[in-house]
Amino acid sequence: MTGNIGLEAQPNAKSAWSVVVIYDDAAGRERAVDFCDQLVKRFWARFEFEVSWWSFGLLQKQASVAMDAAQKAARADLVVLSSATQEDLPVGIKTWIESWLACRDEREGILAGLLGAGVGCALEVPQQLYLRQVAHRAGMDYLTQVPQSISRCLAESAEAYNVRAAQVTRVLDEILHQSPPAPLMN
Repeated sequence: MTGNIGLEAQPNAKSAWSVVVIYDDAAGRERAVDFCDQLVKRFWARFEFEVSWWSFGLLQKQASVAMDAAQKAARADLVVLSSATQEDLPVGIKTWIESWLACRDEREGILAGLLGAGVGCALEVPQQLYLRQVAHRAGMDYLTQVPQSISRCLAESAEAYNVRAAQVTRVLDEILHQSPPAPLMN
């Protein structure tokens, strides 16, 4: 994650995070469940999570479901792809990823790859290389585990600069309410 700058929610109001999870099989789903459980446990006090789940098989067999999932992924704060295999992703899943990637525009977010035989797999896993490249093209952060912190917008991003520019700090408020200096007399 690239920083902790975030939008402050109103008191007692939690920001909602949209999460899209896709998985290949029961083992992949179980890994994604563990990831989401950790995510919720770590951040439940600040965020609500709206999680949508789809299997590779469903995305490859039902075009209308794949389209709905792609629309949600294009708008999601977090996209999780979980696969227990070290084989390359199926062509249908890569096609699905490219479909939502094309619609994402400059929206920030996180792409989490839970891949291979276990956490912290070597970068040689073909899926890992592909997903890192996808995240880079989308302007998303790429993670392989639950982050230590999350925010509504990422530091050093256009969204973060816009949020910061709209804030009126105590110092700026004092400057704005300061009386103009008296004109100099010659």
